[in-house]
Amino acid sequence: YWAVTAVMGVVVAWAAILEQAGLLIGVAGIGAWLLVRQYRFLRGVEATVDQLTVNLDLDRTRVVAEETSIGTLQVRSERPAGLAVRVSVSPPTGATGETIVSVLGPDENLTQAGFEVTWPIAGQFRFDAPTITVRDSLGLFEQTTTTGPKPSVTVEPRTPRDIHVGEGGTRISAGFGEHEGGRTGTGLTPAEVRRYTPGDTFRRTDWKGPARLDEPHIREFEAEQDYKTLLVVDHRATMGTGSAGRRKLDFARQVALALVDSTQEFGDPLACYTVGDEGVTNAFRPSSDDDHYRSVARMLRTLEPTTTEGPRNGTGGGSGTELLNPGAASRTAQLLSEETDFERRLRPFFADAEQYAQRIVDEPLFGALRVASATLDGGARTIIISDDDHRTELFEAVKAARGGDGHVVAFITPSVLYDSQTLADIDSAYRRYTEFEAFRRDLASVSRVSAYEVGPTDRLTTVLAAGNAERRAKQ
Repeated sequence: YWAVTAVMGVVVAWAAILEQAGLLIGVAGIGAWLLVRQYRFLRGVEATVDQLTVNLDLDRTRVVAEETSIGTLQVRSERPAGLAVRVSVSPPTGATGETIVSVLGPDENLTQAGFEVTWPIAGQFRFDAPTITVRDSLGLFEQTTTTGPKPSVTVEPRTPRDIHVGEGGTRISAGFGEHEGGRTGTGLTPAEVRRYTPGDTFRRTDWKGPARLDEPHIREFEAEQDYKTLLVVDHRATMGTGSAGRRKLDFARQVALALVDSTQEFGDPLACYTVGDEGVTNAFRPSSDDDHYRSVARMLRTLEPTTTEGPRNGTGGGSGTELLNPGAASRTAQLLSEETDFERRLRPFFADAEQYAQRIVDEPLFGALRVASATLDGGARTIIISDDDHRTELFEAVKAARGGDGHVVAFITPSVLYDSQTLADIDSAYRRYTEFEAFRRDLASVSRVSAYEVGPTDRLTTVLAAGNAERRAKQ
């Protein structure tokens, strides 16, 4: 088009120089031809797009991270368009694959192209609408528009299959999200029939009872109650320990998703907070709306470990500096006799309980629980999913989360079961596991606290087998 226009300009210039009016008539003819061609093209584009059907089909709309999906881009016209049509679609940001192109010739009414798209990361992805480019047969004009489907793909994180949740190597037999009311009162589900006692309301009288039992009876019903649940998920850098698809966070995520499903099944209000190295990263206030449960689950599926510049205080199962709790610090201070200059200098560090308390408050998990607990009334169930790399902080956070009469459940990923060197030194691994188990038992011994281990079944079985072999050898 621009080449023809340039020629017209040159001819006009020469007509002026040579004073040849006949050349201007030729230019006017070419201009009129271009305008007619453009008008016909625009009419043709409208007709072509109106009769065009574009389908973008995928073999799956839900895949696992690092998997590849196969699809087809099909372009169909009710009749030959008379214009060249090019339809293209690019993979969504975050996916890998080449731009998908399907070309429909002027005399064709059906074409299709197959494609592959790989999804390296978890999340929700949506294709843009296909881009339709129409050109006339001489290449003078081109029109671009977008139309057609915009399919979405949900990419699930790679999940472990051999999840162990239990205590001391023994898998728990009941669903860890279940709860029972345990009391009677007003409700809809009959619980029992008992004898009438003075003070009982007549509204709950079982009027058929006197006819059968010759004395009045009261019908009790199961009390309806909602358990407000606070779910706190730790996804600090240490939760990234482990191989691809079998990291601490991969196992923790499955437990968290199961708890969300269980909470939704019972219709319990759910609050959810996630904790990174710098503090709270996601916050969901209590709600029992179905969209709320789906939003929490969607967030958990895309959760990844945060990064940190260096080790924080409060570690215990991995690297860093372990915080002593006030009792241990006080006992250590009493053992320092101050007979030497070294002991006199060391004693203040163990005797300052106020400094210890401030350091605990500044830790991410403890701080997140303090913020989250402000959104719940007393008596809520708090579920903490973390690892044992922050033992002292976790211990203090669990104690603080009990509130008035609340119950706390801790699901802990033992670092020893995710360390790549675990099986290289199996005896050392068993000793590390027994240290973790002692910590878990101490945590579970706290009033209104339950504590469970979460890890790969195969590694735990290997570590426990090594311990059994060691005990048999000593016998």
